[in-house]
Amino acid sequence: MTTLQMPGNEAKRIETLKKYQILDTPPDGAFDRITQLASTIFNVPIAIISLVDSDRIWFKSHHGLPVHQIDREPGLCASAILSTDSYTVENAIEDPRTLANPLVAGEFGLRFYAAAPLQTAEAYNLGTLCIIDKKPRVFSQKEKQILKDLAAVVMDEMELRLTLRETVQKIKNISSDISGHIKDTIKNVNTTSEEGSNAKLLSHLEASRLFLMNMENGLDHL
Repeated sequence: MTTLQMPGNEAKRIETLKKYQILDTPPDGAFDRITQLASTIFNVPIAIISLVDSDRIWFKSHHGLPVHQIDREPGLCASAILSTDSYTVENAIEDPRTLANPLVAGEFGLRFYAAAPLQTAEAYNLGTLCIIDKKPRVFSQKEKQILKDLAAVVMDEMELRLTLRETVQKIKNISSDISGHIKDTIKNVNTTSEEGSNAKLLSHLEASRLFLMNMENGLDHL
């Protein structure tokens, strides 16, 4: 039995993966279109966007395969993330890296596998965009480059969502701070003013506070 090899930066890689908050999220049309496109371009029955967690490989999109995740071992994606380049197995039954793998030797009958890493700007490989066939095939350098380009599109989508989420959080923090200051101002005005005076000012301040609260609630649903 072989020991599963881990990336040298595994702890930081897992920490970075969690930051994207993508694991166990619902299906997403943007990612599903990419796997469908990959299946069409390369004429393969299976295309997957995989994310390699600490003990499993979770599929954000899985065209042609009715499962959502597999164990990290014997998943080939766990091996693919060890490389910064594409990872290709043209005939798994003859390749010494894979011939004993249960996905190859067992009922599933995997024969061809190619993957491009989903790599962050800090060079953490979070998972792969991979394609699978049950018959051997040759994979050209041009095809490898296309697969890497599609993987880059996947990462662009992930980065965009992370940036949006961080921006929304910053806006919420600013809104919360302003709302708190307004609340304190209302309290101070109530304390220092005579009864009935500054009623208009208090009304405007309260309206502003409620507006900010509504904005925060709206941001929660983005």
